Amino acid sequence: MNDESEVSFYRYCRGHDGKLVAVDVARQNGRVVPRFSPSITEPALPHDEEESEEYRELVEEVCQNLNPTERRTWLQILDGRSLLDIAEEEGVSRAAIYERIRGNSKGQGGMIRKNDYCAIWWRLKNKVNQHI
Repeated sequence: MNDESEVSFYRYCRGHDGKLVAVDVARQNGRVVPRFSPSITEPALPHDEEESEEYRELVEEVCQNLNPTERRTWLQILDGRSLLDIAEEEGVSRAAIYERIRGNSKGQGGMIRKNDYCAIWWRLKNKVNQHI
């Protein structure tokens, strides 16, 4: 079989849900190549209405004792967003985000004081020796 017939022979593949999906072909640099739709190459994102009870319990657990602003910040941190990106999105300085996490000098607030998961993340992020 030549290269062109191999590509055009397989015209279907299985999607993430297991259903058959047609595969189109295109010419690229003179060769016939398969052209997959994003529904095949990208994972399906869960919808809010499809969140399981177990997922909601997990979110409540990792966000315990946090107010809505701290909760939003913490969930973004868990999603891997940088503190600078979070600050820019919320229209505050990066120092304000750090203060939200650590608390202020008057001993008020602080995500790491309110939530054990935040405290563990903070220690790991800053490599604080917890055995001193």
